[in-house]
Amino acid sequence: MKIKFILFSLLFSVSAFAQKDYLTFYIENKTSTDLYHIYVTGTDSDSWGEDILPDDIFEAGTTLTVTIPINKTTVCEQDIKITFSEDDDNPLIFENIDFCTLDKMILTQKGKTIYYTLDVLEELTFDIENNTKTSMYGVFVNGSKESSWGEDILPDDTFEAGTVVTVTIPILGGTTCKQDIMITFSEDDDNPLVFTKIDFCRLTKMILTESKGKIFYTLE
Repeated sequence: MKIKFILFSLLFSVSAFAQKDYLTFYIENKTSTDLYHIYVTGTDSDSWGEDILPDDIFEAGTTLTVTIPINKTTVCEQDIKITFSEDDDNPLIFENIDFCTLDKMILTQKGKTIYYTLDVLEELTFDIENNTKTSMYGVFVNGSKESSWGEDILPDDTFEAGTVVTVTIPILGGTTCKQDIMITFSEDDDNPLVFTKIDFCRLTKMILTESKGKIFYTLE
């Protein structure tokens, strides 16, 4: 489903990251104008990098898929620059777009002015794989700046050892990509497992493993 816009760790340890290495979304050109180049950059960067268009020209009335590589410096908030000729001295620039939750950018035109709307994801879905020997009873998340854990997101009462569950995090007005996650091991657990500042927007799977009494995680 989509929404349209106009614009602690106790004795447990954290393991390495292995998340998605790209962001993919669609751009629909519903204007009457052909576009020649599209560039993106982090909001704090001065360099636009390379053109991300897969073809030489983005024709009016067409839709294309673009891919943004992710590296250690990539941030969700990106600026986008669109040019209308090979040597465009007056490009179109949109700022502070959250690419991590973006599904489609739709460009429209009124007179000589081009506008955009965004189709963004309404929820974040990922898998948790319990490769430990321990069953778990609750999984809770909250934004890194929030104080409430909210409701248990497990689909069943118990997350048994050796199984995989799919969990869904709703995206609300204040939802951020960086989330904390708390895992409990009993109904009234006074010593839960907490991992902090996990980027849920890029997460496809969290894998929990156990070694010498400690639980670790890796991310895909």
